[in-house]
Amino acid sequence: MGSMAADSAVNLPVQMMSLMDRSGRLTPIGFRFEDEEHRIHNIKVSRVICREKLKLAGIREIKIICGAQFGEMERLLELRYSVDSQQWRIYQFLN
Repeated sequence: MGSMAADSAVNLPVQMMSLMDRSGRLTPIGFRFEDEEHRIHNIKVSRVICREKLKLAGIREIKIICGAQFGEMERLLELRYSVDSQQWRIYQFLN
C-alpha cells in the first residue's frame, strides 16, 4: 500500500464517510485517500475507541481514536475533524 500507510503519516487529508446522530455526534465509518503513486485506497473504520472535542489556538476540532482495516491488519489512527473548515484528516498513525 505504499509507505504512506506504513509510516506515521501526519495530517493526511481524507475523504470521509461518516454518520451523525441526532445529538450531533460524528461517527466515521470509512474513508479514502490517495497515496504517493496516485492510487486510491478505500478504508473501513472498524471501531471507534474514543472522541474528544479540542480547541487549540481558537481552532475547533474533534479528535477520534479508531481502528481501521488496512488489508488484513487493523491499525489504530487518530483522526481529526475541523469544525470550521469541515475537513477530515489522519492526524497520526498510532501503531
